[in-house]
Parts: sequence; C-alpha cells; structure tokens
Amino acid sequence: MGLQHTFTSFCIMLMPKGYHANTTSFSKCAKDLWRSPRGTEILVVLTTIDLLFMATFGSWRHRTRNSFIQNGVLGTYTLSSIMVSYTLGSMQSSAVKSSMYPIWAISLYVLFGCADSTTAYSLNDNNQHASLMFLFLVYQTYITLIAASDYPYLAQLTSFKLWQIFWAHNLASGSWNLNKMVADYMYEEHTRNGGSYDPATMKGYHYLVDCPLGESKLDGGTIYATELTEGGAQVIDIERIWQCSELSPELKDLCLSFSLFHLLRRRCFEFACAESSLQKTHDFVFKGLLSENDNGDTDYNRVFKVVEVELAFMYDFFFTKYAVLYYGSKMVSTIWSLATASLISMTAYRLIASFVYDHGSDFEYTTIFDVAITVLILACIALLLFLQELFYWSTIWGRVSIVCHYVRGQAVNTRKTVCMKFFQKICCMRFREIILTKIIGTSMPRLSKCHYQNKLGQYSLLHSVSCKKHKPPKVGPHKFMRRYCSLILPPDFQYLCETNKERIYARCIRKGYGNPAAVKLPAEVKKALVHSLRRTKGVLVGGESSLVHNSVDDLLWACRTGSGITCIRDKENQTHIIMIWHIATCYCEMATLKYLSPRNGGELKFHLDVATILSKYCAYLAVSAPKLLPGNHYDTSLIFDAIAVEAAQSLRKAKDKYEAMRSLTESTEMTIFQMVKLGRQLEEMEDGKRWKVLADFWAELLLYVAPSDNVKDHIECLGNGGEFLTHLWALLSHAGILDRGKRNVADTENSASDQPCPGEISYSAALRLWHASSYLDRCRERADPAHQHLKSTSNI
Repeated sequence: MGLQHTFTSFCIMLMPKGYHANTTSFSKCAKDLWRSPRGTEILVVLTTIDLLFMATFGSWRHRTRNSFIQNGVLGTYTLSSIMVSYTLGSMQSSAVKSSMYPIWAISLYVLFGCADSTTAYSLNDNNQHASLMFLFLVYQTYITLIAASDYPYLAQLTSFKLWQIFWAHNLASGSWNLNKMVADYMYEEHTRNGGSYDPATMKGYHYLVDCPLGESKLDGGTIYATELTEGGAQVIDIERIWQCSELSPELKDLCLSFSLFHLLRRRCFEFACAESSLQKTHDFVFKGLLSENDNGDTDYNRVFKVVEVELAFMYDFFFTKYAVLYYGSKMVSTIWSLATASLISMTAYRLIASFVYDHGSDFEYTTIFDVAITVLILACIALLLFLQELFYWSTIWGRVSIVCHYVRGQAVNTRKTVCMKFFQKICCMRFREIILTKIIGTSMPRLSKCHYQNKLGQYSLLHSVSCKKHKPPKVGPHKFMRRYCSLILPPDFQYLCETNKERIYARCIRKGYGNPAAVKLPAEVKKALVHSLRRTKGVLVGGESSLVHNSVDDLLWACRTGSGITCIRDKENQTHIIMIWHIATCYCEMATLKYLSPRNGGELKFHLDVATILSKYCAYLAVSAPKLLPGNHYDTSLIFDAIAVEAAQSLRKAKDKYEAMRSLTESTEMTIFQMVKLGRQLEEMEDGKRWKVLADFWAELLLYVAPSDNVKDHIECLGNGGEFLTHLWALLSHAGILDRGKRNVADTENSASDQPCPGEISYSAALRLWHASSYLDRCRERADPAHQHLKSTSNI
C-alpha cells in the first residue's frame, strides 16, 4: 500500500493545473497519466534515451561480446522506430497541444537519423527498402503536421540525416555497379606494368584504393566489362601509396586494408575473383605480408592488423553510415550537419529567452520542467552532431579520405607554380597534419588500436559433461507427451520424442556451464598459424601434412571420417575430426598437468598453450558458430550432439575423467573410444614431441576449415564481436585460396582431379542417409520386439 500511495501521489503531482486530484486508484492514475501531456513528456524522454544509447554504444557492437552492449543495441535498434512513431502519433492526437511538441518532434526526427554507428543490425535489414521508405514518409508527414509551420527550415534540414540512412541501406545491398567495377578492374590488373611485380615493395600491385565513382563506362561491344575512363592522378592504387615516402607505415597499411576490403566485398556480391588463380596473388601474401625481415622473423602482428582493419571497413560498410559519408560529398554532409547543429543551438537559446522574458499564451501548457528537458535534448543533439563530424575524421574512413586527398594533391603539385605550392602547403597541408597527428593520433587511441574483440572463445566437452547441471531429462514427461500426442499424431512420434529428449540433453551440454571463458588472442597462436601457413605454402590438407612432417604417420587414421562414407575433401564436414582430436587433446592435457608443471617461456609451454587454446576454440566453433565451418551447419550440430551425449553417458558419473578414459574398454561401436585411443597413442610420446604434434596439427586444421563461400555468415558474425576464423578466411582469400578444392596455384591447371568420382556422394548427403536409415531401424525395433537385438552398424 505504501508503494502504491507514493506512486499515486507522484502521478497527481505531475498532473497539470486544474486536473482533479481525487483519483486514488493506482491503475486509474497510471492510465490518466499516460493520456496527459506528462505522459507524452515521459515518452519523449524514454525515446531520447533509447536513441542516444544506440548512437553512443552502436560503435561498440563489433568490438565486444558484452551482453549489455549486444542486447542493449539490439533492443534499442528494435524499439527505436516503434517508439518514435508512437511518440509522434501521441503528439498529433493529443487534445492539449504543448508549445514544446514541434521541438520534440524535430528532436526525435534528428536523433533517429544521427545513429551513424548503427544503420542496420543484420544484413536482412539492408533489404527493407520499401518499409524504410514508408517509415520516412510517415515521419515526414508527422513533422509537417506538427512542426513545419513553426520551424520550417529546421524541419527541412533534419530530413537529410534520415535520407543518409536510406542510402546506407541501398549502398550495402545494391552497390552492384561499384563492385562490378572492382571485379572487372581486377581481371586486367595483372597486365599493367608488363606483368612484373615485387610484393615486398608493392611494385606492380595496382589494387584499387580510391577512384572517381562516376568515371566508368560499360563496354558492351566486347565483354560487357566496366572500365575506368578517368586515369592519371585520380585513380589511386597500392603502388602509388607505397611510392609516397611522406606517409607513415601505419597509414600505408591502412590504405592496404581499404584496398583489400574492396576485393573482399566483391565476394559478398558474388562476383568472381579473377586474380585468385595467379601466382602474383599467392606471392602477395606469402612473399609480401608474410615475408621475413633481416632477422628472419615475420611480423605476424602486422599481418593480422591489416586483416583486422579490413574487416572493420567491411562491418562499417554493411552496418553503419560511414561508407555513405565517404563515397558521398563530404563537404555537403559536413556543412549540413554543422548548419543543423547551429540552428538547434539557436532554437535552444531562443526558447530559454522566450520562456524567461515572455510568459504569453505560447507557454500556457508548458512548465519549467518541459523547457528544461527540451533544452537538455537540444544540447545533446547539437553536441552529438558536432562530435560525429569531428569523430568521422578520426575514423579509418576519414583517415583514408585524407590520405587519398593528400596523394592526389602531391600529383597535382608537380604541375603547379611555386606560389601555389606554398599557398596549398600553408593553408591545406598544415590542417591535414593537425588532423593526422593531433586528433587522429592522440585523441582516440583505444579506438584505433582494436577493431574487434580480439578474443578466442573456448569450449571443453569434458568440462561440460562434468557439470552437475547437466542431467539427462526425466522420462516421465516424455512418456506423457507420447501418450497424449499419439491421439492426434502418427505412431512415429515416439521416435521423434526420444530424439527431442536427446537433443534437449545435448543442448544442456552445449551451454557449457563451468567452461573456461574466452581468452585474449595470444601471440603464440598467431605465430603458430603464420608458421604453419608458411610451411604448407597454402596447401590445405586438414592436418595430415603436419603429422607427416613430424613423422607420426601412425596417427593419420584419426584425420579421416567414418568408414563407409566416400567424400570429397573440400566438401566434407570436419566436426567428427575436430571432436576426436579435441577429446584426445583434453586427455593429453590432463595427463601432462597431472604430473608436470610447464615453465613459462619454455617450448613445452608454448606448444601446450597453442594446442589447448586452438582445440577448445575449434570445439567452440562447432557449438557456437557452426555456420562458419565446412559442411551443413545442421549436420555439424547433429554430429556434435551425438558425440556429446555419448561422452556424457560414459563419463558423467566419473570423478576422475582422466582415469575413467584411461580405463575405458575397447569398443568399436563407441565413438569416444576412438578419441581415447588417439589420446593413448599421443600419451606414449615424449612430452615435447607430443605437444608439438598437437600444436602443429591444430594450427593446420584451423587453416583448413577457414576457406569457404559462406560470405554472409562471416559478415553477420562481425556484428557480434567477430570470430578469429573470419580473419583467417579473409587472409587466405587474398592469397587466392577460396576453398579447399584448390590445393595451391599449380593445382588450378589440374582442377579436374578435384571433381567427384562417379558414384561418390558428399559427406552431408551420406550423413543424412545414415540418420534416415537409423531412424527406420529404430522404428522397426519398436514395432517388432523380435528385432530389438539388431543394432545398426553404421558409424559416423
């Protein structure tokens, strides 16, 4: 009663003058409050908070997996259009018209368009052109009815921000001309300079950095290719960037990332990568990015930094407005935003002056609380507009824009007089230097250092099955459901219910209670992956090469899938192999740590950390990101569920998992025995060799599963903090390794050997047939007790 009385008193206090304060009911008070001008005021405040949260924290979404940031941005993005529409409708339908309504309407209109860092939450949001256009027309209608007569210029200026959102969606989903121009340009890129190239100095690498978008034409007489009609100083490529000695290595790498972003974005629009079969493309990565310095070392941090910034460009292109600001008129956008901020500031000043010195009829239904909220909202908007314009030039897009303008200016300066050179240096170049050094270099260092979460997710199946929270579902409810649903469903529902029970159990194991948290991407992992990539020279064989290299050919059996399934290496699902080696690695980890404590900095510690981290990361991918792995993601889930349930049934009650696995009896029907068998073989090796074998294997296997054509899944993943596998996918793509079918550049001439032999089927198809036959066998067993002794001999 005390809380209800307090809320009622608060509601009555907020009621306008003349309102009958004899209402004591909590529900009636809340209802009356919602219909009053105070209710509209609360809606405006809540909507403003929602939009400010999205504008502020939207740029953090691809840098972290923090649940508050991820769920908060999702919630605010989903509610933003709904809350703005409802609030504008409440203002229009309100019986009492406050003088603050026009300003509130324009403020919400501007804030909705100021979300530069979040224009879409998923790729599908970029395809909603019709609904977005309808929403804009509704907003414009509301603004015209509510505020156009009082603030006509401000109402027109604010519409510019909303149209930027529309063009951001259109650019992300319909920029076919832009990507076709890049694709057609790369068909002939290798023929420039007579075909000579040097990946160390980028000589001969004419990968596009920037070019005039309007200066291209379609050559319909020959191959219908889009060609650039503007040349010379206007087209900037990597070779020109590297020839500019005034640029720092960081800015050169930034432009390199931007150029590679163009090539990777082309795959999103399903254009062919013509350069992938060239030796020049292969050398770009292996003799350029992965080249050794004078000390014989490879700067692996630089390699992954280039890819990281490239993927940051990719995220911004599909989910923010920065690409529209870059490809559009930057001067017009800046002037428009600053003009809007100035008008909003003037409006706030006039509002305060009018309220203080003029108490006429215009403020009949306005309180000082309304004015205070309005001024605060206007101040936030003006500050937000100003900071967004300043922040843009500190982003990777703004820095590339300044560098390209500088390079073009350098080319033009060679043909100008000494006076013009001096004038431009004093008036223009000094300003760019201030932007590059003072604002970009020092104002926001954290944003320039990290563009994604820089962590590896970890999952251990043995930790999950050990958790007490994972208990098999009780049989009672399933029996009840089978009996109840048998009245309306076919008899086969008994099997479906049992499958659901097993899947529910596996889903509990998937949650990973007690599993290790994500670890920061260690330098050892980067070094191991770069070493493995350089050693194999791009020949992806799924870990087998590392076993042969370490002279452990007797372990090759664990790199093959179950018997009876003939498949193509570049199409098969790798989940079975991942889980076999994952359990074996966990087994060896328990065996090693039970008797040894590797010292930090030692070779054993190095290999142990690499192997265990990559093992748990691959298992994490099978659980949390199956779409990024080879094969059908549902097949991946089924394989993992089957192995997880079998492991839980065998080891859940064991107090010492290592001893339980060590004493496990041999069984050809149990998949987990294959894992333990592999672990026992590894255990027989000397500690140093064992962990070197495992570290090399996991590094090679992770590289093997990276190439794929699921481009959209990788892009969607960028919005959730990103996956390190996406970075490897991008790196291999620039080396010409687009899938597992082509072993290396030389194999492109013999690509026919990678085709399936007559009678062969893919792994996914074979797995589905296996599940179908298993389903029929179990149904027959339940229908005929005489056949219950029969067991399926199929193995994964």
